[in-house]
Amino acid sequence: MGQRESLNDYLKSVRDQPFKWGEHDCLTFTNNAYKAMYGEGWADDWLGRYMSGSITLRRSELKKEFGFSSFTSAVDNKLHRINHIPPLGALVTTKEAQRWIIGVAMGICTGTKAVFLSKEGMLYLPLDYIHQAWVKEI
Repeated sequence: MGQRESLNDYLKSVRDQPFKWGEHDCLTFTNNAYKAMYGEGWADDWLGRYMSGSITLRRSELKKEFGFSSFTSAVDNKLHRINHIPPLGALVTTKEAQRWIIGVAMGICTGTKAVFLSKEGMLYLPLDYIHQAWVKEI
C-alpha cells in the first residue's frame, strides 16, 4: 500500500474520534499519520513528555523539557522545513484553526488540503492557510 492510501486509511480510522489530550491531540494525530505513511512517527520520543498526568505542560515547561526555545526550532531539529507548497504527508501548522499551547495547530497535508484536529473533529483547510511545513526528507 502506498503513502496516500496509508494516510487515507489512517484518516478514515480516526475521523470520528474526539480530541483528547495525550490520546488524540495534534501531536499524537500527526505522529500516527507519519507512522501510517512511513512506519515510524516523526515524534515518537515526544509522546508522553508534554503532559504531567492529565494536564499539558505550560510553554515554559515545554521549553525546559525539550530543550528548545520554540516549537519551530524543536521541529526543525527533527524534520526539514520547506518554504513551498507542502507535498502529501508534510507536517504542517496553521493559525487558522484551534491554537494550542504551541500557538498553532499541527496537521498533515493530504495533497490538496491539510487536515487538523478541532474540538469537534477533523478540520480540512485549504493549503493557503498553512503557516509552516516540514517534510521527512528533502
